[in-house]
Amino acid sequence: MFRKDTVVDITYTTYSAPTWSIKKHIALAKHMGCNALELRNIDNKPIDPAMPATQKKDIADEIHNAGLKICVLGSDCKLAHPSRSDRHHAVHRAIEFVELAKAWKAPIVRVFGGRYQPGPSDDEANAWVAESLREVADAGDEHGIQIAIETHDAFSTSQRVRKVLDLTNHPRVGVVWDFGHPYRLGESVAETWDLIGTKTIHVHFKDIRHSRKDRDGWEPCLPGTGDLPLQEMVNRLKATRYSGHISTEWEGRSAKGLDDPREALFSHTAYLRKLLGNN
Repeated sequence: MFRKDTVVDITYTTYSAPTWSIKKHIALAKHMGCNALELRNIDNKPIDPAMPATQKKDIADEIHNAGLKICVLGSDCKLAHPSRSDRHHAVHRAIEFVELAKAWKAPIVRVFGGRYQPGPSDDEANAWVAESLREVADAGDEHGIQIAIETHDAFSTSQRVRKVLDLTNHPRVGVVWDFGHPYRLGESVAETWDLIGTKTIHVHFKDIRHSRKDRDGWEPCLPGTGDLPLQEMVNRLKATRYSGHISTEWEGRSAKGLDDPREALFSHTAYLRKLLGNN
């Protein structure tokens, strides 16, 4: 539940600073009062289950020895493949992330529905994703890991994600609610929450604003300077005593990710704290 005297549920995804070492991420997380990290990129490379065993152990040891947890393991797995063999490969890779999450004591693995070429109907693509999610979630059952599909790519709306969840019909499957995508595609906060609120097990916190610069008409910005109704979004979480982590996902960086994101991450953390009533 939310407690007014703590900010332990606030963190950020290492995707926000993809070039950083794990030591730099740990130092910043502790400085900001986080109790966990969401892992996606380290040393300019995405997390990969194929990393050497010694590297896997070193990463986990450094995080846990610093008194931090790994709240989410952000995989790169996309499940909406027309080819059955490609879906099989994606499921196999997602299960490898589940096994890594078990070893790292991370309770959640994030996956994507992904994008696909025009042709198949939405219903057909939803069925591909649901079938794959069930297989991955069965592995989650074995290892005690939850699987979270993010509101992203072709599955950015809660309407689409809810259809997949209903088809999947597996208690291990939940949602990463990315604040930006459902809203920019025209959903109200109430619509989004009604469809996926009870299934939300992780949150990506950000602000975005209308822009002619970006290809989809929106661009990242510091919290409170954009067009998202952030207080309304956070209030939905508070009203239901959401108990997961909320991660800043800062995407307002250069293409190579060489910028220093500290100022942006501090800004997001302070703003989120204020929205939660933790200031």
